[in-house]
Amino acid sequence: MSKKHKKARSLLISVLMLGMLLTAVSACQAAKRVNLLIWSGYPEMAPFYEKVAKDYENLHPGVKIDVAAFGLRDFERKLSMAIPSGTESDIMQVSTYAIRKFVEAEYIPKNPPQINTFLKSGAFCTYIVQGNIYKEDFYGLPIYQGMKVMYWNKTMFAETGLTHSPQTWEELINYPQKLAKYDDRGGLVRSGISLRLSGGGSGVAEKWWCFLISAGGTIVKESPNGKYHNGYNNEAGKDALKLYIDLLYKYCVDSHTIKHDAEAFALGKTAMFEREGWVVGYMKEHAPKVQYDTALLPRYRRAGTVGGWENLFVSKSCKNPEVAWDFIQFMEKEKYMKYLLLEIGWQPCRIDVDYENIYKIVPQYRALMEVPEEYLVLAYPPIKPVDEIYTKLAERLIAAYLRKDLLDNPEGITKVIEKAAKETDEILKEAGLYGVK
Repeated sequence: MSKKHKKARSLLISVLMLGMLLTAVSACQAAKRVNLLIWSGYPEMAPFYEKVAKDYENLHPGVKIDVAAFGLRDFERKLSMAIPSGTESDIMQVSTYAIRKFVEAEYIPKNPPQINTFLKSGAFCTYIVQGNIYKEDFYGLPIYQGMKVMYWNKTMFAETGLTHSPQTWEELINYPQKLAKYDDRGGLVRSGISLRLSGGGSGVAEKWWCFLISAGGTIVKESPNGKYHNGYNNEAGKDALKLYIDLLYKYCVDSHTIKHDAEAFALGKTAMFEREGWVVGYMKEHAPKVQYDTALLPRYRRAGTVGGWENLFVSKSCKNPEVAWDFIQFMEKEKYMKYLLLEIGWQPCRIDVDYENIYKIVPQYRALMEVPEEYLVLAYPPIKPVDEIYTKLAERLIAAYLRKDLLDNPEGITKVIEKAAKETDEILKEAGLYGVK
């Protein structure tokens, strides 16, 4: 055989071998193709997940990540059906208390070691780390939190000679009296403070809970034996309800007849109200010219507020859990945490990231992120009947807020609190969770 033919033959063999190799590689890549699906109950989070997913896919060509976001109530119903049947997504964003019933039923896998190492590295607050423990095992990696703070209109405060948000209950009562405005007939046209007086679900109880905490109580308190009982059938509970009744009917600084909450704040119909960090984005969109700031809630017997956080979990049905966890940890990078805060508006759980440049752009985020160690932040207790407890308490509070006869009526307030607390304890008893010792 001539050298020419040998060379041609060698080239042909090389081409065939390369073709076989490429075919094998393609087959291998196809075999390693990974598809992940993320579910969230917060539609505003979809752009965040999509951005991070795109970056991850560019680094891992064999991975395709899809995102599906739903309204929160629809999402919770979807989880209740999908998780027990094994038809849930690969990655789920769920709050600690909402996931607990699935953890207890062993539908949710515990974290792998490398995730726990990161979780305990000092990147997260102690109360968040502890909140992700069930029977000495960790479940989920925190992604963002929502803590309630006071939003206050700086222009309105300045007009009345006030320089800061109320820091004590005394100021909480006095400031709204200076800030409220009335028409010629004495009707309230601008509230000094906007209280959460109505609404569906557990939200009304949650907002009242903030003031209950500063009064020294809580809605559901854990007992030394690991059981639970109501934590508001006491002076704290009565004081927190009296605060609302006095602001409504003694000082007349809020009313059921005017606008409330974020809408009222954006329209200049209230001087202050308490809510989570999403209001910053709402104000940017609906009232960009309003001069306002945020502050920690006022102190009474103690200083504190309500907080909660969302976690990312890998499902039991996920076919590629190693990739799913790797993507979740990839998501926690510093640049994505800053993007989450600045562009989405939710506060990242990571506390080891320097957000100072973002505070210069959006100073209202500082109070939401920089929390003193002595400031008490309580989250929903991770028990199955928690939503029922808070929803039924909310119904009782809504009815109480309509009762002007509770003004200067300590006996009446006591009865409202006692009946509500009894119902809370009965729900706990039905769930086998009641105990006081």
